[in-house]
Amino acid sequence: MNKLTLNFLSAALLTSVSMAAYAVDKPASSAKDPEPVEVKIGAGSETGEYYQTVVPAISKALAQYGYRATAVVSAGSQENIDKVKSGELHAGLSQLDVAALNVTKEKNYQGDLLFLGRIAPEALFCAVKKEGSIKNYVDLTDKQKTAAIKVTVMGEKSGTAATLTYLMMMDPSLTTANKGLELVYSTETIKDELQRLTSGNREMVCFMMMPNPENETIKLVSGNADLMFLSFDNEDLMKKAKVGELQVYDIMDVASGSNWGLTTKLKTLVTWMSVVVNVKKADPKLVNALRDVTMKTDLLPDDSLLGQTKGMMNKVIHMVQ
Repeated sequence: MNKLTLNFLSAALLTSVSMAAYAVDKPASSAKDPEPVEVKIGAGSETGEYYQTVVPAISKALAQYGYRATAVVSAGSQENIDKVKSGELHAGLSQLDVAALNVTKEKNYQGDLLFLGRIAPEALFCAVKKEGSIKNYVDLTDKQKTAAIKVTVMGEKSGTAATLTYLMMMDPSLTTANKGLELVYSTETIKDELQRLTSGNREMVCFMMMPNPENETIKLVSGNADLMFLSFDNEDLMKKAKVGELQVYDIMDVASGSNWGLTTKLKTLVTWMSVVVNVKKADPKLVNALRDVTMKTDLLPDDSLLGQTKGMMNKVIHMVQ
């Protein structure tokens, strides 16, 4: 990411900090409390954790500021960012690496986007054949390869596609002389693509997902004797990835087997879901309220899968630091 981009975003971040000096107005008490103002937040699929857990948690925390959050179904991070920029949505949930792709000169970034907090973790899972030649990150950058590695992802605008695109921007060796990574976009299910990988008709299948070893997709790999997950362990490269002051990635050992990693762990990159707002179009009081809410350490319910996963991730980060 170039220096100009970081300066743009840093300015936006400083703007949010300066606004924090002012108290967020709360609804004045009266005989009848006013109706809360609706805040539309892009949240992904209706069956996902972000729609069902994150937005309701944000809504609950926003109540004291006079707002009520409503989850809006979307295709994912990129669509949320596009609709926040246009003003169609008040806010949206976005992976931080997708955010990084949107604060470049190529995207005509105007300093309008502000990304708040690290709300929930998303890990990169890339499945390969155990008997294949690809085992870890350095195999992806092998200069002696004779052809590009074809990586199957679920859709051109998916978070996984954005993650791998961002990695290729950061590390030119992943795209050198047509011998790096070649993204192949699938419109079918991950299950179908993993079956094709097992039978030798795919080289690598990647997906971004909350690191939950009981997830059925993760179990399709961990429970398959012919498949394994690729190890991503280039920590020096990942430390360079930032959006303003927010670290885009952490390299962590995440659970990829049963019993929350007691039997199997995977070293891979973890990015975070944040809230994106348009500081040029959003009400400053709403921006301040969302900033306060996203900083709450107890935002997510302790009994939710996301809350438990984030708690584990934070413990690991604290131990590393």
